[in-house]
Amino acid sequence: MSTPETNEVIGKDALERIVKDLSKIPWWGMSRREIEWYPTIDYNKCATCGICFVTCGRRVFDFDVKDKKVFVAYPYNCMVACQTCANLCPTGAISFPDPGYIKMMVAKNKVVKKAFEIICHLLPEDKLSEKETETTPEDK
Repeated sequence: MSTPETNEVIGKDALERIVKDLSKIPWWGMSRREIEWYPTIDYNKCATCGICFVTCGRRVFDFDVKDKKVFVAYPYNCMVACQTCANLCPTGAISFPDPGYIKMMVAKNKVVKKAFEIICHLLPEDKLSEKETETTPEDK
């Protein structure tokens, strides 16, 4: 059963879908707020087209009507390692930390091993080699 804090609704996305505060949901056992992965906007480049706001389904962005600009409202709602908004930004105004940071977090927290443990029962036995299913002393 979910706790009330993980069900906190923060608003709706551009398609009027309910969006929850995802900052309280751990990422592979780590507090999401410990992972410095979210977009920053260079307002000298931003054309205020709103593509980032419209395409982000996690409501990372919001729009300030008074200042007429998009801003990062919920940075920890950003999907770790996602860069869709930056890839779609026509002026290159959105940036993220170096992807090497996330690669280091994945290795440090054994994310691939954890993910494989979740999905390995879904794979047919003949697709798993002995090497893929073996554990090393450090894994135990």
